[in-house]
Amino acid sequence: MAVIIKTLKTPGGYYVYDRETNSLLSLTEEEYIACQQVERGEACVADLAVLKRYTMQGYLMETRLKKIIHPATSLLRHQLNNHIQQITLQCTQSCNLRCSYCIYSGNYKNQRVHTGGTMSHTTMKKAIDFAFSHSRKTENLAIAFYGGDPLLELESIIACVDYIDTKYSGRSVKYTLTTNGTLFSDAAIHFLHKNDFSVSVSLDGPKFIHDVNRVYADGRGSFDDIFERLSYIKEHFPEFFKKISFLSVIAPGVDFSCVNNFYNVEDILSDATVAHGTVNYYSAKEDVLYDDLFNITNGYHQMKSLLSALGMYSKEKVSKLYMTNLTSAERVHKQLSKIHFHENMHPGGPCLPGVMRPFIAIDGSIYPCERLCESLVMKIGHVDTGIDVQKAEKMLNIGNLTEAECMNCWCFVQCGLCVAACDDGESMSRDEKLKYCRLTEHNALITLLTICLLIEHGYDFERSVVRE
Repeated sequence: MAVIIKTLKTPGGYYVYDRETNSLLSLTEEEYIACQQVERGEACVADLAVLKRYTMQGYLMETRLKKIIHPATSLLRHQLNNHIQQITLQCTQSCNLRCSYCIYSGNYKNQRVHTGGTMSHTTMKKAIDFAFSHSRKTENLAIAFYGGDPLLELESIIACVDYIDTKYSGRSVKYTLTTNGTLFSDAAIHFLHKNDFSVSVSLDGPKFIHDVNRVYADGRGSFDDIFERLSYIKEHFPEFFKKISFLSVIAPGVDFSCVNNFYNVEDILSDATVAHGTVNYYSAKEDVLYDDLFNITNGYHQMKSLLSALGMYSKEKVSKLYMTNLTSAERVHKQLSKIHFHENMHPGGPCLPGVMRPFIAIDGSIYPCERLCESLVMKIGHVDTGIDVQKAEKMLNIGNLTEAECMNCWCFVQCGLCVAACDDGESMSRDEKLKYCRLTEHNALITLLTICLLIEHGYDFERSVVRE
């Protein structure tokens, strides 16, 4: 049996990540060289006296893994019946924009396109009833409205909230909505504010950047209309404006520094919560490639956020788009040494399909989340019949597709791949999943190196707040 480890080196130290105990160990240079030999298969741990102090403590042991199976498999039926956390309602497949990188753009293998379809009031009520009847042990159920653009179906959303207020008045509900920002009528603003909605608006940066990809069906840019609506809301409904967060999608070829400057200098966005993301690469028909300028700029801003966390750089000088940059490192650090391997395990990555954030399409079909193809392959149920537990279990155990590779992968626990990475538009594909292995390993390695650097410079993870 193999000892599965990953060596890491920073300017200030030597480390090894031990998969079997999910531990990050600090090494001397001599121990680091020995661990590299083990990592390459050139030596056995038992033959290296320099590593004895670790084996005596239960580290650097041969893997016990024999079978890939998710530990929550036997509990999934109970979770599906009682613990649904959030549902996402596809109010409509229509949208007044035609963003080039949209999952409905036709640029993905998922067969999703904009249609005139909308969710009927009957289906919406069935979806709500399904959610509440399967979340009896969930303290705060979240209901997200999604499209297309959901504000095209404002009357349906109002009817949905009224239905919940009438039938489920004793339950705590959190409402969220994602919109392109062009459809904020006075009626929508009053309603969303009154019902304490958290709203996310897509705003890619200044006009000359935003209008490249986020356009109307006739090709016109949408920036001016969005900014006019936001300015109006901030002036007349300042408390509601505080509930709006922003997502900037950085597309290939975009000058990130211009996006950063925009969010730093625009007065109406001075106190806004902002996050950034990149174009979705899962199931893309063409490779999503970023240039060296983006990679350099991205690394520069990450460095500034780290220095700020260490008190070595002013927080005021950190880009708003990177204010939550430590979230991943904090989460991983929190779990270190808390997972120990046994014979039956599953790579990290999959959530509980149908429990965490099931997506309900306009016809009542249920999918694990909104990122997946709306196809028979990815469908796990319907509001009329419930969720197919066996199909959900298969998606939970997606590591079986790549069992041979996963068994000996150092990134097993840190893996972030779920069924979305296996979706080729027609099947749960082994080849599709393997395409993303190198990227997920790279991301995991960067997170571990970030943890090492922070610890070296005195960052107190115990006092940090991990954002769920």
